[in-house]
Amino acid sequence: MTAVTDPRPAFRLVSPTASREIALLATIVVVGAVFSLASPYFLTVSNLVQTLRAGLELAIVSGGMTLVIIMGGIDVSVGGILAVSAIIIGKAYQAGLPAFAVAPIGLFTGTVLGAFNGVLTAKLKVPPIVATLGSMYVFSAIMFLVIGGAWIAGLPGTLSPLVNGTVGFVPASAIVILAVYLACWVVLRRLPFGRHIYAIGCNEQSARLVGINVDRTKIATYAMLGFLAGLAALLYVARMRNVEINIGTSIAFEAIAATILGGTSIRGGVGSLLGTLLGVVFIRIMQNGLVLVGISSLWETVIIGGLLVIVLTADALASRNNPRSL
Repeated sequence: MTAVTDPRPAFRLVSPTASREIALLATIVVVGAVFSLASPYFLTVSNLVQTLRAGLELAIVSGGMTLVIIMGGIDVSVGGILAVSAIIIGKAYQAGLPAFAVAPIGLFTGTVLGAFNGVLTAKLKVPPIVATLGSMYVFSAIMFLVIGGAWIAGLPGTLSPLVNGTVGFVPASAIVILAVYLACWVVLRRLPFGRHIYAIGCNEQSARLVGINVDRTKIATYAMLGFLAGLAALLYVARMRNVEINIGTSIAFEAIAATILGGTSIRGGVGSLLGTLLGVVFIRIMQNGLVLVGISSLWETVIIGGLLVIVLTADALASRNNPRSL
């Protein structure tokens, strides 16, 4: 019987993702310096705080995406999960429900939709990219059927302090992000469930041989991503106080990009929450900086897409030279 040792190298002092994190941090510093020279508004406190708040939903979703990709999966439907959850939250508010009742509804909706993706991949053995691509269209159809092609506007700001408030001098958004990433770190580092996620990503067959319930772990991990998408939807509604018809259209690409740029291998088994968070920072300062200097946001997609091609090519070459490195 094949033994599976602790498969969590990404959080040791010297890790396969450390060089990626350092390179990404250096890139953030360089890009930030360029934008600060190009625009006097970039390094202002108000702009940095606004950029932080605008990145809240992406940061939360990316934390869950990291878990899924470490496990060897992927979820391109997460934008649809966020959208449907936000619409359900908006409708619940419009029905007169208080915030303490609305919040569980949104979180439950996201969790159920995430678990649905897990069932498709674990029980029905549909490849993750195919399963979640199909789910994306299903969730989009549900969104348009429920919302009826119109915005949901004028929602109460009961929970807005979670996004727009401060605790002393610290923005509440930063505290929420740190809490989510701490929870994800605990799952990956302190719970047997985290070892199971890494083991499945390293070698699913070996994980089954040592007694890990692979199907249950997959469903639970996708459900966790769905839960975090529901949380992101709740905070989105709290921040914007409306639900747009194009909500969540780009967040799946951005979350996957942040995760992979941060050092999580698309092949599974290796991942870094710190790297993911740096990836989120890079994407959001890129978007913000381009707007401030008057450059089309299309260049942001070109830059991130180009970096993804480089990173994935490097991972593929590393895998060819040393298959066990990933």
